[in-house]
Order: sequence, then C-alpha cells, then structure tokens
Amino acid sequence: QRLDSENWRSRYEVKIAKTTKRPDAPEWFGESFDDSSWQRTEVPEWRYGARNRTTPVSCILWYRTKFSAKRPGNGKRVFLVFEGVDWEAEVWLNGKRLGSHRVYYEPFKFDVTDILKENNTLAVRVIDGPLYGEPAAYWSLFPLAPSNKQRYVREKAKSVAGYRNKDMHIGSGYGIHREVYLETTGRACIGDVFVRGDIAKGQASIKARIDSAAATDLTLEVELIPENFKGTIYKRSIPYKAAGGENTVSCIVPMPNAKQWTPDTPYLYRCRLTLKSHGKVIDARDALFGYRSFGLVSKMNPKEGLTAGTFLLNGKPIYLRGTNIQGLDALWYWGENDKMLDILLMLKAANFNSLRSCQHVQFPEVRELLDRLGIMSEQDNGSRYPKLSKSIKLSQMVECAATIARVCYNNPGVVLLSYANETKFDPTPMLKATLKEDPSRIVIPVSGLHLGGGVNVPKGRTRYKITDEMWAHTVDDFHPYWGWYGYNARPTAWCRVNTPDRMSFAGEYGAEALDSYETMSKHYPAHWKATPPRDADTLWGHVQTKKAGSKQIMGFRGETPKNLGQYIEASQNYQADVLSEVTKGFRLSPRRISGYFQFHFIDVLPAEWPKSIVSHDLTPKKGYFVMAQLNQPLVPLPRITNHCRTMELWVANDTEKKFDNARLKWSIAQNNDVILQGEEITRIKNRQAAKIGQVDLTKLPSTVEVIGVVLKLFDDGGTLLSKYRQEIYLPAFKK
Repeated sequence: QRLDSENWRSRYEVKIAKTTKRPDAPEWFGESFDDSSWQRTEVPEWRYGARNRTTPVSCILWYRTKFSAKRPGNGKRVFLVFEGVDWEAEVWLNGKRLGSHRVYYEPFKFDVTDILKENNTLAVRVIDGPLYGEPAAYWSLFPLAPSNKQRYVREKAKSVAGYRNKDMHIGSGYGIHREVYLETTGRACIGDVFVRGDIAKGQASIKARIDSAAATDLTLEVELIPENFKGTIYKRSIPYKAAGGENTVSCIVPMPNAKQWTPDTPYLYRCRLTLKSHGKVIDARDALFGYRSFGLVSKMNPKEGLTAGTFLLNGKPIYLRGTNIQGLDALWYWGENDKMLDILLMLKAANFNSLRSCQHVQFPEVRELLDRLGIMSEQDNGSRYPKLSKSIKLSQMVECAATIARVCYNNPGVVLLSYANETKFDPTPMLKATLKEDPSRIVIPVSGLHLGGGVNVPKGRTRYKITDEMWAHTVDDFHPYWGWYGYNARPTAWCRVNTPDRMSFAGEYGAEALDSYETMSKHYPAHWKATPPRDADTLWGHVQTKKAGSKQIMGFRGETPKNLGQYIEASQNYQADVLSEVTKGFRLSPRRISGYFQFHFIDVLPAEWPKSIVSHDLTPKKGYFVMAQLNQPLVPLPRITNHCRTMELWVANDTEKKFDNARLKWSIAQNNDVILQGEEITRIKNRQAAKIGQVDLTKLPSTVEVIGVVLKLFDDGGTLLSKYRQEIYLPAFKK
C-alpha cells in the first residue's frame, strides 16, 4: 500500500542552519498535533539550496501525513518502507518513535505490525547538510538546475520550474525522495539478499537476511536462473531452524559451466529465493547478479607480466575507457527511460566501456540498466569531510563506506567504489568498513587525490599510508586537468606520464566546449532570453572561454574568432584537441595508467557551463567523435614530438589478440590534398602500446599549419582492423 503522494504537509524546523549544534526534536510527531498551517507538499520530492555558490544548505525539514490501513490478519506482518530519504530520517508512527536512518541511497524499513491502526499519523524529521554531519560534495543525487523552485518531483515540468542565471555548483539536497509504502508479509520474510559468483571455485555464494517473528522451522529454496540467455538453472534447498528476529542464512551453490558477465557478454542470473514453512510458500525475493570477478594486481596478488594496479575482470587484464556522467537518476525519476537508454547507447557507440557516476550513487534501476548493457561503473559517494568534529566526520564516512558496499554488492557492472572527491584523508577506517561488507571490493578512496593542471602523473603511492593488504584493494586516482582553460595550453605538455610505483587512474580530465548554435537557439530555456545571432561578436553562457583568448586562437586554427558561431567552433576544436592529446598520453602508457574517465559525457539539463561532449538534446560535439576513435581497444595513434619536426606512429592494443605482419598505412593532407603518405609493417603484441615508426614533418611545406592525419591499420590478410583520423594545428606544437 503506497501512501498517498499528495496527502503530505511539511515545515522547516531549521531552514538555514548557522551552527553545528543539533537542536532537540520538537514534539511535532504527536497524533493530536495540529499541522493545518504547514505547507502542503507531495512525496516523493527532493529539495536543494545553497548558502553560497559552493556551500549547500544545512537544514531540518519535517513531513507529516495521515493514512488509513487495515490491521494485518493472523500470521501476517506489516513493514513501513522508505525507498530513500536524504540525508538522515527520524521516524514516528502514531506518536511512537520507530528509529532513524542515514545515507540517501539505502532503503530502510520498520516493523509496524503492532503499531498500525485503522487511522494513522506518520511524522518524519529529515536532517541534512554539512553542518549536521553530511559529508556533502559539489554534485549530488540529481543535477542541480539553477531553477527558481529548487525541487525535484516525479513530474519534470514541476521539477524545473523556471531558470535563473549562472551555474549552481553546490551539491547535497534533502527530502523523502522515493516512495513510502506499507508492505505486508508472512510471519517470516526475506530481507536483503547478497549474491556473488566465484569463478575460481565454480560456485556462487548467497547470503540472505531472514526476519522471523518467532522461532520456527523454515526451508529456503534457492534457484539461480539465466535472466537474458538460455542456460542451466542451478538449485539448492536449505532447511534451517530460525530464531526469532533477524537471521542470516548463507549457502554455496555450485555453478559448473556458468556464463561469465563481461561488457561484451553481459549475462545475468536471477537469484530467486523462496521461503517455505511446512511446505507452504510464505515469502519470496529475487536479486539479479552477474557471474564475474573483479580484482587488482598487487603485492598481495601478483600476476606474472602485469604491473601492480592492473585491473582484472574474470582474472584477465582490462583497461577502463570511461567517462563521467550525472543526471541519469533524474531521467529515471521522470520516466524518460528512452532518453536514458539513448544516452547509454551513445556512450557504448563511442567505445566507452565504463563510467563514473560522478559524486553520487545511482538509483538501483539505473545500475541494473548498466548491468544489462554491459557498462562497468564507479559508484561515487562523492563526499568531502563535513565541518564537524573529527569523530563525527569519521563516523559518517565509515557509515557511507559500509552502505555503498551493501547497496552495490549484487551489481556486476559496479567494479569500483569511491568515498570522496578532491580532498585527502586517511582511508583506512572506510576501507575496513567496505571490506567487512564485501571482501573482494576494489576502492578509489578519493577521486582526485592528486589534482591540478601540472604535467606529471604522480608516482603511485604518494599520499596513502596504508598496509599492503589495503593496497590490494586500493586504486590511486588523479584529476589531471592539463589543457583546461586555466592551465597550460601547450599540447606537448598536456600529458607526460612518469613511471609510477604502481599504476594510477585518471578520474577526470578534459575541457569545456560550447553547445552548437542549433542547440542554443532551439533548446535553451526561454528564461535565458534569446540566443544572440550567430554573427554577433559575443559569447553565450557561463563559460570559461574568453573572447580572443589564446585557446580560442588555437581552436580556431591561428585566427581570432569574431562572432558566436566562430567561438563555438573554436571551443569545440579546443576540447577535441585536449581530449586527443591527453587520452593519447594515457593509451600510450599502458603499464603506467590503468584507465581513465573523461569529464564529462552529457548535460542532462541545459548547462551554462558546458563541459560535456554531448549536449542535453543529444547533439554530439566534436569531442564525442574524438573519444569514439581514441576508445577503440585497438587503435593506431600519431604523436607530434621534437618541436613539431617529427610525428611518431604508435599502435595501442588493449586486447588479448596479437597480430603478425600488420600493415599501417598513413597519410598527411592539407585541405584534403595528400602531401605525404607511407606505410609500416609491424608485429602488434597484446596488451601493449608500441612505437612502430615515425614521419619527418620537416618535409612539409613551411606554409602548412593545419594537417589532416589518417592512419589505417590492416591485418596480414588485408582486413581493416582500426582507423584513426585527426586534424592537427602544427604551430601549437612548435612552442
């Protein structure tokens, strides 16, 4: 029984907190309390706001509602279920305090069998924000639209009600953001289910939490059923004596010849648990999972020929070619599943195999879609330490770590977890909490531990002082914004990779690019006013691009942009150039960099600070097509060196395949007229990047500034394996 979404009232106890002191709860939870003056609202909803551009509001917001219900019959129980509350909820039913819960991405429930009446009063106190201990960061559960009414509900038109100017970069939010309902069960019922395949042992381990009202004899039947393919069903039956209260039942189910989950073969199994009492079914629950393992080469887990920090999917090396994304939760919330699917198919079409759910944890429905599509992900708590005492900081961060490990346990696509963004702290307590819940989990404690526009990838273990056992589960992450508008503009300095103690991972990098003129004129909100004419000497939006700046001159291939249309082209060229050179640096350093997440993929809502490679109307920018080429598992790549006197020819191969007598044909053109061309015959090794030749660029006419490079890679039978094309502005490399 879902509680009526429109029969709710709300009132702030503290609208904008100015102190870390949390007040005692007023008696607003009583059945006879008069809430007629409270604001009418609808649930689910999610609100947000800021004290300034980077500091989210800390507040306490109450909800109350009245509802009718039937008393449970004999042998039945009733639970009050919350699918999600951001950030902390204290709950009362009919004046009795049921308990509390923190962390927005975990559902929770209370047994109300003995409290429920025909007419009921529910009160929820929602506590949120960094002053009250929430470890909030910049981004959050939904995109923070600069809306006049800062609130998300199930209807999109009500969620984005008018736009204000300027980007909102604040993070955090609050409210009962998912459904609230009553769930009727038998006297014993199945709660959380955790399933994990063990490829090395050819089995699956299942752990289920069973809540029983009293001691009784029960039988748990387990079926592992192929979800999206034809295959074997694996079964087991487990009789056991349940004690009263919550019990944990664990078992092993052999899975000989089970099909493995990979990005190319996203096979899923449905773990169906059926609970019986004296032969009669009293409850059942399903959980999807994938038969896969994900690990890390380390001192504790060495693998011959592989560098520490190498990712292993099902025991084999895998290179993560990813992007950051934020906003899919909103599309699911509004029922725009077709658009969400289009976005993810565009992502796969660009040869991305993974994504970072930037500074938030995605809804379970979104994670399931990623699992079904074969997209790996990093689920990112995205926090920073709150402005509270060290003990409170630590307790909430530890709680987050354990929670994220629980909620993502069954998702085969979730291969990485992360706790925080662009900060630093000792991750040991969080790592311990994570590994207690999930002993095989791989973690990036801080995304952006190394931050800035410098030119060198740090040498591995530089800031974490943790044990070798912890390093076996830990990845060092950095945000190398070389080429970003505030940093170095020289392409030769955009990506230099040292030889680290262990491989590092790039969590963010890139540059902004303006949307196309068609996107601006047809799809920008009316509140932003009319888009200036294409030939107007102006910029549009809250952008880092500066009129006549050096980056724009580079992006416009040596000329000064003079109108909006030209600034759009210049910014998109520049973003493409940054992505080309930085990503090439990663791809050509396979024993130093274990993967990357480009920043970022799409603006789900119109953005005045356009950092994406796909606009909100699904229009790809030039950077999208660049990344589609660079993400090819096997790709030939050019590198300009020696102050533009040489072009090196490389082949990067992430695959297990080897190629003897491969043939690389190359050409250099000006205005589509070929100036130089040639070919190289080479042997391509697996999982390596190798230089196979070079081109003398001094043979080019001195007047040539922009060239088109085309590389085509063929096997020894003449089959085209891969193709790469890039426009290069040579003067930028001569500095």
